[in-house]
Amino acid sequence: MPTIDRKLGVAVCGVGWCASQHIAAFLRNPHTQVTWLCARDAARATANLEKYGLRVPNARITTRYEDLLGAPDVDLVSIATPNHLHADEAVAAAAAGKHLLLEKPTGLDTAELVRIRDAVRRAGVRTIVSFELRYNPYLRFARWLRTAGWLGDIRFARTQYLSRVTDWYSGWNWVRTRASGRSHLLAAGCHAVDALRWCSGLEPIAVSALHTRFTEGYEYPTSIVANMTLERSALGHVTSSTDFMLPYTFLVELMGDRATLRQDVLQWLDQPVDVAALAAANPFSDVSLEPASDESGRPVIRIRCVMPDSADVAHHPFQAEIDELVACILEDRETSISVFDAQKTMEVCLAADRSAEHDGQPIALPLIAD
Repeated sequence: MPTIDRKLGVAVCGVGWCASQHIAAFLRNPHTQVTWLCARDAARATANLEKYGLRVPNARITTRYEDLLGAPDVDLVSIATPNHLHADEAVAAAAAGKHLLLEKPTGLDTAELVRIRDAVRRAGVRTIVSFELRYNPYLRFARWLRTAGWLGDIRFARTQYLSRVTDWYSGWNWVRTRASGRSHLLAAGCHAVDALRWCSGLEPIAVSALHTRFTEGYEYPTSIVANMTLERSALGHVTSSTDFMLPYTFLVELMGDRATLRQDVLQWLDQPVDVAALAAANPFSDVSLEPASDESGRPVIRIRCVMPDSADVAHHPFQAEIDELVACILEDRETSISVFDAQKTMEVCLAADRSAEHDGQPIALPLIAD
């Protein structure tokens, strides 16, 4: 429970590009106070705070993760370190009774996923995993279209995560390695897998994947395509790549038996969607709809909102994620993206990688028994 001026004490582990957005969001939340920062290099952490325009004068900086776990003014630990550190740090924080914000990927193999799951279950702490694109207005609207019945029963879902990541990225030295990045799906494309699960509402039950490598510098394949059998006889597809010469692209398509969502366009065949009725039912003030036509002159509905179209973490909705975690801690309830839910996304990624390593052999899901 809150320990400082009735606020939750927050420790942020890893003070880099992504963590800067965690810190900024915690500073804006009225129920939290950043009390500790942990980094491999204290001087570099201080320089990064200045670089990103962050002022946390009351926070202590340490290079020892153990200091956070033993600190009485830490209720919540935010983990934004290289991928291979996530599992050990999450397990240790849970054992110390600290609530968790955990960057993706949560774990790099099934053993790590089980260790995290079991540690959190034993401790009873609250967790949230940074699949923060679930808070993007377009993804929220896409999911609502499906849950409200405007698309009908989903027959096919497709997502893509295409981002040209090379040595411009601040984490290049570790993300390119098999030891820490591990695979393109685990390092990046897991966002697309999570979007497919969340927007379609259907869990993958088998996956078959193929991968290849074009971009130099990586120790693992740099493109993967995964075909999935989903619940209710539906099909799914995910592409994750750093090889393509195009701007950052995050695509979501949901094809139902009533209508089809193809990124920012809603289409249909025989039974038109009433744009006025849809606009009246739309619960999101940051999403607007307008009648339009496709390239052949057929009527469609155009969706206007902030799209998931930037790789810059400053564009990602971390504030909503962190606000949800804080509210769930204070109200003692589960978050919508706990480590238990995120584990399902990670299992799909691991199954796809396993299939690709065996020339597309189908892999059944789940990988882990509850």
